[in-house]
Amino acid sequence: MDSRRALVVIVAALLALWLHGPFALGQAVVPDTEAGPADVLEVLPDTPVQGDVPGPGRGAHELTTGEAFVLKLRQGGLTMVFLLLASVAGVGYAIERLVNLRSGTVVPDGLADRADRLWRRGKWDEIQALPDKSNSTLARVLAVVARHRHSSMADVSTMAADMASRDLRRHAQKAYPLAVVATVSPLLGLLGTVIGMIGAFDKVAAAGSLGDASLLGGDISKALITTGAGLTIAVPALVLYHYFRSRTNLLAIMLEEEAGELINAWFGAKADRKPPGEESGDAD
Repeated sequence: MDSRRALVVIVAALLALWLHGPFALGQAVVPDTEAGPADVLEVLPDTPVQGDVPGPGRGAHELTTGEAFVLKLRQGGLTMVFLLLASVAGVGYAIERLVNLRSGTVVPDGLADRADRLWRRGKWDEIQALPDKSNSTLARVLAVVARHRHSSMADVSTMAADMASRDLRRHAQKAYPLAVVATVSPLLGLLGTVIGMIGAFDKVAAAGSLGDASLLGGDISKALITTGAGLTIAVPALVLYHYFRSRTNLLAIMLEEEAGELINAWFGAKADRKPPGEESGDAD
């Protein structure tokens, strides 16, 4: 699966979660009530209202998506601010990985054949300049091989493996923030749940009775919203993190195959003991 197809799948999954999860806001309505406008506004505090507030027998008033979204944010409290920041960070790192974790940045097509032709012609300076033209891991590995072409095959293989390992570790490290988002978001949601339940039981204690369920409604809703939001953010982040890890491992295998074949061809038993075009006493 290439990066574009992966991006389409990820966006579709995120939309599905947001449309069917705790942020399915377009259908939020102000319920019918026999109370007057003031009581309706008390149920939904600080909510912008389009048109007249429904009175007795007037029917439910459907909120717009923006109004309902703001309402949910207010119900979630301060915890929702941190969850939104976590979601923004997750999206940012996901986009960065989709753009930069491609075969062209690790193992570009045709680069190995081009380097092999240059090697056969004795153009080692051009091989060493490959990273300037192709900012890829394979180009940097081949530049190291050309720079140390007078060394033994074992030494060259070790240096090439070290260069590739450092580059791939950098790619893996750039996906790690997604794992942090996937871990922190449910904990933030749980924190919001605890805060909401504390507020609910404080109100019950102040009222001295459990008879009125409306005393618990707002705080329990806050608790459920933050929990749902945390899971909604964590699930895609965790999926993306494992996808990028798998993608990095696949590119590492491709890099190992390409570089290994070239090193064997250039330094193996069937290769010339000295690079073509050089005298035995030449040095880099």
